[in-house]
Amino acid sequence: MSYQIYFINQNKRITVDGGKLSAACELAGFPLNLVCGGNGTCGKCRVRIKGKADENFKEVLACQTEITEDMEICLKESDYRQETVVLTKAAPLNIELHPSVSKKYMNKDEIIEKMREKNTFFSQTEKVPLSVMQKFSMMNVSLDFTGCTFVYFNDEIIAVEEGDTTPYCYGVAADIGTTTAAVYIYNLNTGELIATKSALNKQTAYGADVITRNSCVRDNPEMLQKLRDCIIDTLNELLEEAKSAYQDLKENIYHVVLCGNSTMQHLFYGMNPYFLGVNPFANIIKEEVVVTGREAGLWCNPNAVVEFLPLLGGFVGADTTSVLLTLTKKDKIYLMVDLGTNGELAVGTFPKFLAASTACGPALEGGNIACGMRGTNGAIEKVSFKNNQLIYKVIGEGTPQGLCGSAIIDAVAELRKAGLIDEEGTLLDPDECRRMNPYSPWIRYLHEAEEYNMAFYFTEGEHPVYISQKDIRQIQMAKSSICSGCLALLEEAGLTLGSIDYLVLAGAFGNYIDIDNALSIGLLPPVSREKIISIGNGAGQGVQSFLLDQSYRVRAKNIANNCIHVSLAENKKFMESYIKNMNFSVEESL
Repeated sequence: MSYQIYFINQNKRITVDGGKLSAACELAGFPLNLVCGGNGTCGKCRVRIKGKADENFKEVLACQTEITEDMEICLKESDYRQETVVLTKAAPLNIELHPSVSKKYMNKDEIIEKMREKNTFFSQTEKVPLSVMQKFSMMNVSLDFTGCTFVYFNDEIIAVEEGDTTPYCYGVAADIGTTTAAVYIYNLNTGELIATKSALNKQTAYGADVITRNSCVRDNPEMLQKLRDCIIDTLNELLEEAKSAYQDLKENIYHVVLCGNSTMQHLFYGMNPYFLGVNPFANIIKEEVVVTGREAGLWCNPNAVVEFLPLLGGFVGADTTSVLLTLTKKDKIYLMVDLGTNGELAVGTFPKFLAASTACGPALEGGNIACGMRGTNGAIEKVSFKNNQLIYKVIGEGTPQGLCGSAIIDAVAELRKAGLIDEEGTLLDPDECRRMNPYSPWIRYLHEAEEYNMAFYFTEGEHPVYISQKDIRQIQMAKSSICSGCLALLEEAGLTLGSIDYLVLAGAFGNYIDIDNALSIGLLPPVSREKIISIGNGAGQGVQSFLLDQSYRVRAKNIANNCIHVSLAENKKFMESYIKNMNFSVEESL
């Protein structure tokens, strides 16, 4: 049976044969933010609907609502469109321009002379696709043929073009994150960065983290192609955004280098990530995967070389490889922490590292948090308690809509310092706060969000913003997972916290958080503050370097060949530390 769904605000009507309301929204072109993957636990897909028999609109979870009648839906733009602040900046690139792609022009006379001397044009030692030979053979037949340009990938000819096209030679470095994606477009002749584009990864419509997306494919194999289409569409839209200034761009992109975690690599290539989530928790392939632009379905030359940097094992993917490409001081010991939806860790000295991943969940990026949201307009991004005053900063300086990850860490740290959260992570209720200090300025901010769930309110009213006891528990699990993972990895390497020269924070979250607050709640192990450096988008920096300088290909292989993957799930030290580090007595728990 078919039903009519009318989107009032968008003035759009569609017909569906039942199914979930969230699927109808996606079909209409308005995919919702299904942080939990449609399990009904995050509450981020609340929308207002009205059926035939309803006098008024009612609020429902779109992912849990079956369509059994014609209905109207009141969908706000913010329900499906989120402009997220995506970190693309990193340390300046300090490399020599030596790309894998180059072009060489030969005029007609030079071509004829070569054929006369060699009695052939393409030698036996040259790697030339049949399609290139076919195209070249047809060019020579043309009466107005004056010469052609050969496109080389290292010593292999990957394309031939009529005329002199040597001024046009572009490459793309892409960082595919679980939440966001960024592309960097370069002129490979000059090394000039001509465009940087970023956006939400469209896969977020099917879950905030890789575990949820893996489960999504496991439960419904048809979702594999849909998730692949999501990331391909995301990248293609970003590339197309740059064509207005460079009309010749698409046909002259010859090299695309990608990095991302293991799940992103599998989904990009349309490989089922099933065994990442079950024993033996392994990758289909760890090495570089190389295909053509045509095979990848990307907005680039169909003969372009598209390659994913090598993975390091399990959930430690090419994004970690890319970050480690930037840590090249051979006399220094690094502890690298990439904080995001999923946490990647590494310790060692280039190129020998131990690496691990830890499932910290989406809480650090606002997922599974009652008022959590991504770093977009309306999100509180900084929180501080000064002179008994609550102070916060909102992205876009508008009305607060929720808390992003950096603010959540600030809030927990400030509540802990104010004595409102005890060592075990319990948030005081108003009566307890009053007993401790009858004149406490914080009493008025403490209310129940729901029964047995105390909360600290930043704003009240129709759409309050708060952090609750349940939220604090989510942060405790996330911070313990990161800190315990670092300690377990150090022990596995035979090192101590005092051994390391640098604790390197990579990724957007590591860039925006208050490091002192992260240390105070035990999100990071207790390392001297001066040893902690934030490198911004280290994965983006590494993948750009790989695109522009061939020597980084050797470095990436060295890292992949020398890296030892450590499974924290089977690590005794990690399991022991995890329980201890749930509390907020950092020094005592180590």
